[in-house]
Amino acid sequence: MKRLNSMDRSTLGIIGAVVAVILFVAINVFANTSLTSARLDFTESKLFTLSDGTREVLQSVQEPVTLRLFASRTLAEQAPAFGDYIARVRELLQQYSDISGGMVRLEIYNPEPYSVEEDEAVAYGLQGVPLVAGGELLYFGLAATNSTDDQEIIPFFDTRRERYLEYDLTRLVYNLANPKKPVVGLMSYIPIDADPLKEYKPWVVVEQMEQFFDVKPMGLSMTRIPDEVDVLMVVHPGVLKDETIYAIDQFVLRGGRAMIFVDPHSEADAMIGAAMRQPPGMTDSDLEKLFTAWGIDYTPDKFVGDRDAATKVEAPAPGPGGRSVVADYLAWIGLDAQHFNSDNVVTGELQRIFMSASGAISVAEGAELELEPLISSSPQAMLMDATKIRVQPDPLGLLDEFEPQDTRYAMAALITGRLKSAFPDGPPEPEEGGDAASEDDGDKAEDAAEHLTESQEPVTMIVVADTDLLSDRSWLQFQDFFGQQVAIPTANNAAFVINALDNLTGSTALVSLRSRGLSVRPFHRVEAIRDEAERTYRNTEQELLAKMRETEEKIGQIHTEEGADGQVILTDEQRATLASFRADLIDTRRQLREVQHNLHKDIDSLDGWLKILNIWLVPAIVSIIALVLAWIRRSRYRPRSASV
Repeated sequence: MKRLNSMDRSTLGIIGAVVAVILFVAINVFANTSLTSARLDFTESKLFTLSDGTREVLQSVQEPVTLRLFASRTLAEQAPAFGDYIARVRELLQQYSDISGGMVRLEIYNPEPYSVEEDEAVAYGLQGVPLVAGGELLYFGLAATNSTDDQEIIPFFDTRRERYLEYDLTRLVYNLANPKKPVVGLMSYIPIDADPLKEYKPWVVVEQMEQFFDVKPMGLSMTRIPDEVDVLMVVHPGVLKDETIYAIDQFVLRGGRAMIFVDPHSEADAMIGAAMRQPPGMTDSDLEKLFTAWGIDYTPDKFVGDRDAATKVEAPAPGPGGRSVVADYLAWIGLDAQHFNSDNVVTGELQRIFMSASGAISVAEGAELELEPLISSSPQAMLMDATKIRVQPDPLGLLDEFEPQDTRYAMAALITGRLKSAFPDGPPEPEEGGDAASEDDGDKAEDAAEHLTESQEPVTMIVVADTDLLSDRSWLQFQDFFGQQVAIPTANNAAFVINALDNLTGSTALVSLRSRGLSVRPFHRVEAIRDEAERTYRNTEQELLAKMRETEEKIGQIHTEEGADGQVILTDEQRATLASFRADLIDTRRQLREVQHNLHKDIDSLDGWLKILNIWLVPAIVSIIALVLAWIRRSRYRPRSASV
């Protein structure tokens, strides 16, 4: 102790610094070896924390799944951003292996140019990227197989899909661990499984459905739904024969699950028809005969206009010479979490869905059904005439007619209860020349014997009053990545569909991760300020345009006299009227400039405060804390005056 006291302060300082360095190195070595997967996740959606769905999938793996990560070391050296991403993917895959109890095996390869590993990467179909000179390809992809040699790959880990990394990996493991998929029977008037506008490729939502389900396209003239179908998905049914309607009716009454999409106006149907040079027709759809018998209330000539969720578009101003204005288009609505049922597993994790000209669903009076809304409008909504948007929509005209009803309309709903058949007297008579005429008498007798007039047990179905939410343009943006089109989701439309089908088939393991990590994160306060200012600006502009048209009419009625040279001669009163109009016009334009200025002023003010809070507040707080601690420390060690 005496020796320690005899040491001067400089010696103690050196010893302390050496000990601190040793502790620092030891802690880092320990962290790198024992805490490689530990992390603190401060993101709002917990994007870097494994979800319960992922853990459930991994813990339920019964057969070995091998994950082969091909990551070129040169890629990490040439592009540091990819180096960090490679480390994250490797650590995440190691977590998958640990949680699965070793049922998920991880193998890591460095595919150097002209190596055996590169040959394997090419054989699996992984995508090489030429980021270095000399034509050498670099790889960063995943190939996975199960015990029966089923194969799933991720050709290249694009950093733009980092938000969806957990979803992509868990989906891949789930597919290999569950090779037998539930069967979804797809009955659609719109060719969503072979769109002519996409060179007869399916919509992306169908491609994603095929990752989890065995999707079997079915014609619109089916007379019996096969027993192997777990869920029947009916999209924009159009005009169906009674025999097909009867097949749907009996499938549901037998306990079959159904997801039905109808629409007051299908923009996708209209676009495909125009591209195929078909004459314009009705773009609405309904299952009136079934809905009426079952007790589902839906009106195909009304769509939900929602002012709070409306999308801004550029609309031509009324009258000749009017310039375009930005206005809310009530038929296109972007819905956030407040529009979703947070208590239902189908929509509880969704963040955003885009719908177009959606209808409303309710239960008819006296029906023995329970309706649980999944997607609803805001109270600032109104049912509007669908005929006004089917040919040439007028956003400004819709706004003029809009009167909010203080009602939340259900646009997608889970319906349960007992149903009565739409065919109480038995199967309909086959139409001449129909498919049913070719069936043998034995099948007909079997169908007749199985006829149900009502459901024996409560049935479950999901009805959605919009079909355009399935289309690519509603929820995807496509970007080019070295010649490959990468789909970046901007809404959870596909997640909603797959969650709903999962729920109807009884599987919920992946619901918690399909909705994570959207690239669209709006500033709601900024949008509210912009919306309010835009409404004021639009109203003022409309008043100006109305005043201009009224004045032009008055000028046309003013009595003029032509002189000998053909020029118009105006009286003093007429000149005074024109001067007054010009003054009013200048004053109104000044008001418009003030409204626009106030719009940007409020937004810029909010932007300034956000920058202050995010950039300066935290460093200021840290500095204040440091100064306070320094003052406390200084006052603690300040030599006290000697006592007398």
